[in-house]
Amino acid sequence: MNFKRGIAATMAAVMLFGLAGCVGSKEQAAEDSSTSTTKNGYVEKRVEPVNFESGVELTDDCYRFIYALGNAPATIDAAKFFKMRLEQESGGTLSCDIYTDNVLGSERELLEGCQFGNYDIVLATNATVASFDNDIFCLDIPWLFDNKQQVYEVLDGPLGDRLGDGLEEKGFKLLQWQENSFRTLSTNKKIEKMSDLQGIKIRIMENELQLQQWKNYGANPTPMAFTELFTALQQKTVDAQDNGAELTWQTKFQEVQSHYTYTKHIYSPYLILMSMEKFEGLTPEQQEIVLKVSDEAVAYERERCSEYEAVALENIKNTMEYGELSPEAVEEFKAACADLKDLAYEKVKDPSVVDLLYSEVEKAKAKFPAEG
Repeated sequence: MNFKRGIAATMAAVMLFGLAGCVGSKEQAAEDSSTSTTKNGYVEKRVEPVNFESGVELTDDCYRFIYALGNAPATIDAAKFFKMRLEQESGGTLSCDIYTDNVLGSERELLEGCQFGNYDIVLATNATVASFDNDIFCLDIPWLFDNKQQVYEVLDGPLGDRLGDGLEEKGFKLLQWQENSFRTLSTNKKIEKMSDLQGIKIRIMENELQLQQWKNYGANPTPMAFTELFTALQQKTVDAQDNGAELTWQTKFQEVQSHYTYTKHIYSPYLILMSMEKFEGLTPEQQEIVLKVSDEAVAYERERCSEYEAVALENIKNTMEYGELSPEAVEEFKAACADLKDLAYEKVKDPSVVDLLYSEVEKAKAKFPAEG
């Protein structure tokens, strides 16, 4: 496997975005975000989704992949981009039917369906994938990265390759590490230091490292499906949640949460996985097309995600009490999580993957140091 996409892949995606046959794509991407008015009178900014057309007529025997994912806008845009380029590169012999909003099932259900060949391509977060391949648990260690450049360097390098190889043994072909951004925190009280989290009921994914992390902070973590989260916050079943800025805004958590803290405590990637059975059933030429188009799509999705995130943060700052942790508070949180590396050693099937992660993070930090 090769995830070293680098500058060439990014440039290819940008060029294709500008030149390929998409309906108004260049103009749509360039225009300012549209707006609408929120309940409190603030004019919400939005990023308009892009619709792509390949300009290619599908053949009578065209194979259409089932591509299932959730509701993160940048990943949906990337799926449409993938579909367009797949049709173009295959001459209309390959395409995909895209199912969003988890209409075909939860992340776990999608992964199980993909594993057994019922679905061709699915998207899932690393925390859910870790229950299928324990080595992925290493990515749930908090406070590893300072910026996205460090993340990309690690995921697109030897660690990403190593984890991808392990997933093949579980019936998955890893196509992309897509952007899911840094997790941040929304609550109904101001969070400036770790003691502010004492006793707070926070929704988490069903993941042992995430569970231990929040226990170490003094919070009361509660595993819960994302689909139940808004109602749980509204009814005060839980007091807080941690997700990226864009997903926090898009899901309207600002309607049931008053404070937002830009913690960046952990980076959670999305994984685009293909059924290994279906991938191996393709011809070598078709496999090459899928991998090439996947590399282009991840470069496009990461750039697109940053656009959505920037607009979401602006909206959040104008509708919620916004704050960031001081350097002293960050060090306090990091110290509280010192034992999670040992827990990761216990959870992964091959402890050397944790060592590889830390060595790759160290190299990435030397190459892309923290700002300021």
